[in-house]
Amino acid sequence: MVFILGHPVEHSLSPIFQNEALRKMSLPWAYVPLDVEPSNLPNVIGTIRSENVRGANVTVPLKILILRHLDKVDPSAQRLNSVNTIYKKGGRLHGTSTDGDGFLLSLGSWRKSLRGSRGMIIGAGGAARAVGNALASSGVKSLAVANWDAKEAEGLRAVLRQGFHKLQMKTLSLEEGERAVPDCDWIVQATSLGLKEGDPSPVSLKKARPGTWVLDLIYHRQTKFLRDAGKLKLPFKNGLGMLLHQGALSFELWTGQKAPMSNMKKALLLALNPKH
Repeated sequence: MVFILGHPVEHSLSPIFQNEALRKMSLPWAYVPLDVEPSNLPNVIGTIRSENVRGANVTVPLKILILRHLDKVDPSAQRLNSVNTIYKKGGRLHGTSTDGDGFLLSLGSWRKSLRGSRGMIIGAGGAARAVGNALASSGVKSLAVANWDAKEAEGLRAVLRQGFHKLQMKTLSLEEGERAVPDCDWIVQATSLGLKEGDPSPVSLKKARPGTWVLDLIYHRQTKFLRDAGKLKLPFKNGLGMLLHQGALSFELWTGQKAPMSNMKKALLLALNPKH
């Protein structure tokens, strides 16, 4: 058995494609959502240690809280203070994050253009931390963090500077971020804006240079941010690829087998668009 731990967690689409992957690989397990209030986390860890449990995914608000309950956490996840995957090795609970590598894999051919590039992340929460670390590890030259909470943005800047001393970084308000759009080779939208129908775009893309690629981590719907990118003929992606790739990497840690990506993607797309 494998769990996904969060609060709330019933909205998660991960069970749909993870259970399809288990079925495809003929593994007699189940991937089960488990709603865990933070105060009950110590008890749940006892369940994760059971012999019939292979591991777990972890989502909000437990990605930080889970660290203190694990036997070993990889250095990157420790520095980012975020774990999204628990797996077992030698009877011990190991914690890591597949979010950053999942993001990079989702970029496809765009990934080749990262080294020496300049760009901006909008937002400074857990997702922005994982993405920022992945971008920094890929050799980007400069990275701006635009956020409405200056303290949160500075926190992300400080975390990234610990691991990447040569990275040029600055924090911006959303207004300053909009003025910085013409200087960007890429822009990643990592806030919750767009989850609700009618949400505005955090910044205008009207002054973006041709060829600037944009990515919104939201995958439930086409956000205004991405609709604007399309109207301006800018290359764009949503967060579906990151969701799939981070899940596939977790699957491989639990099973030791290559994840059946095409089957996972098909199951997820069918869940998002049941009429197609």
